[in-house]
Amino acid sequence: MDRLHSQKIWDIANALRLPPNGSPVDAILAHCVERAGAMLADFPDCATPSDLLEIMAASLGTSFEVVRSDDELLALQKRYVQGGEFGFASLDKELHGDVYGVTYRRMAARAGERPFVSVIDCRGDKALRSYFTKWHEIGHLLILTDQQRSTYKRTHARGTSKDPEETLVDAIAGQMGFFPQFFVPEIRTEVAFAEVDRIRGKLCPEASLLSSAIAYAKHHRQPCVLIEAKLALKKDEEADLLQGAFGFYESPTPKLRVQVVVPSDNAKEHGLYIPKNYRVPEASVIHRVHEGIQEYGIASECLSLWETSDGKCLGTLPVWVEARKSFDAVLALISPTGSGPQHPSSNKKKRHPGGARDSADRF
Repeated sequence: MDRLHSQKIWDIANALRLPPNGSPVDAILAHCVERAGAMLADFPDCATPSDLLEIMAASLGTSFEVVRSDDELLALQKRYVQGGEFGFASLDKELHGDVYGVTYRRMAARAGERPFVSVIDCRGDKALRSYFTKWHEIGHLLILTDQQRSTYKRTHARGTSKDPEETLVDAIAGQMGFFPQFFVPEIRTEVAFAEVDRIRGKLCPEASLLSSAIAYAKHHRQPCVLIEAKLALKKDEEADLLQGAFGFYESPTPKLRVQVVVPSDNAKEHGLYIPKNYRVPEASVIHRVHEGIQEYGIASECLSLWETSDGKCLGTLPVWVEARKSFDAVLALISPTGSGPQHPSSNKKKRHPGGARDSADRF
């Protein structure tokens, strides 16, 4: 992303006194991992990212305050204002719309109290993203210099417009929330959502299915790709629609398209590549799951199903495709035949191993 190559990211790396050469993002991520490693050295029994989250919160000096209703939010706001933390007077306005979390520096902390408070908004659907929101707030504290520590930061919804620091902190949260030291050893050879569920349940049950699956695909040693498909327009259709270019003509109909693509490191070298915004072929199990014909399905397919409007296709690689409904989207794990879940009846209608649809599959 261009935002991750902005001057602001270089300024953060310089403020942290990181080497000026190479990628500032890589240097900052390495810095965060190094700090986590130093903290873990004092806690040898720490075995999960969820445990690490609590250790880092204590080490960085913040306390999590989770609000699950409007009444809880107002009560929290009143309690802190009465305690002399007047910055909390605007808390209800800060946690509006797509804002998921706020971290304040305490101005009236008593002896023994932590210098920061991170408020995590878990009202309604925001609760599905609580794990990522906590790590996002930790990410801000990891890169704050002493000169910046009088500020607070806000966590916004995925896909909204962010400044470069917000994008950087999302990357930190994704790295730290599924800390490789814990996560990678749990990944087995098979590429399957059942494995995502197993690792998620063992290491970070508060995490969403989507965020867990993203980390799983990124770190997998087998070639694979995770995609999230939703109804969407082509890029030129979106641009024309925004500009009102269709006039008296009928507006285009959204099609099922790839909105998120997360490949393993070795996916492309094995010929496994699916571009973002590609239209999902109607013959794919992904499309059948989206249409509600199946809520979960596995199928043996070929990448040649994926075609552009001018007839070009992605290739002839045979793949296993495992698709799973996720609210208004479909998540799919795609891997070359031989690394995915080998089910002889994979083209038959199935439900996913957990039975009913997962209720927390967003982050």
